[in-house]
Amino acid sequence: MNKFIAMIALLATAATASAYTASTSWETLQNDPRIKIEAPTVFMGSSVDYMSVCKDGNNLRTNHVVKQCETYTVGHNDRPVTTCKASKYLSTPINYTRTSWDCQYVGGGQNAQRVCKDKVVSGTYPLTVNVKVSQMMGGKNDREEFLFNKSYSVPNCH
Repeated sequence: MNKFIAMIALLATAATASAYTASTSWETLQNDPRIKIEAPTVFMGSSVDYMSVCKDGNNLRTNHVVKQCETYTVGHNDRPVTTCKASKYLSTPINYTRTSWDCQYVGGGQNAQRVCKDKVVSGTYPLTVNVKVSQMMGGKNDREEFLFNKSYSVPNCH
């Protein structure tokens, strides 16, 4: 009897998941705890999910303020302590230019040295991206099943 009930529950779950398509609203997908949404990221000092940003003029910014925290170690055991002193919106230009490192190893074997040079990187963050939508399948292995890719357009900030 228990196996029969488990089978019915599994079929009901599968029927619900198959009802989702790329035309299902983002709100419906985001409100289902079994749905996993994997969006590309925007770099704002750290990686921020596209679904957590909005368009603010010529910039992308976070939808909500983000805590500004610092972690340091204390005592002879190097116990980590984190303090958060402020909160602010993070933002980045849609059309960006930044400096990064371009590193190469010069020489061979034990004498190899890492040599890094500044490299200017320019680009444009797209305002529409493809997002992977999957369903988490219950059970002890917690596997996920790919459902579809869905287009997401960054909204304007309020």
